[in-house]
Amino acid sequence: METAREYLVALSSWQLDESSGSISRQIQGGSFVQVIDIVNRIAVLAEDQQHHPDLHVTGYRHLKVVLTTHAIGGLSENDFIVAAKIDELLAA
Repeated sequence: METAREYLVALSSWQLDESSGSISRQIQGGSFVQVIDIVNRIAVLAEDQQHHPDLHVTGYRHLKVVLTTHAIGGLSENDFIVAAKIDELLAA
């Protein structure tokens, strides 16, 4: 858990869940189409990385991205790498 908190220092938009088993980021889009475009861009990145987040679209323009490593039942370094790559993608 301490390692997760250290990694999150560089990922200010991400939150550690209460059990320290996942990290998540909330993204507000201007419209449904914009949110779906973000989902599609994250999907391409995730497929390239072979590490797939849970993507939750709610309220037609709100997206929650959740990263965890299902194989180990918690967080791995790869979750933080993919989170940083998602941040880069959104900044572009």
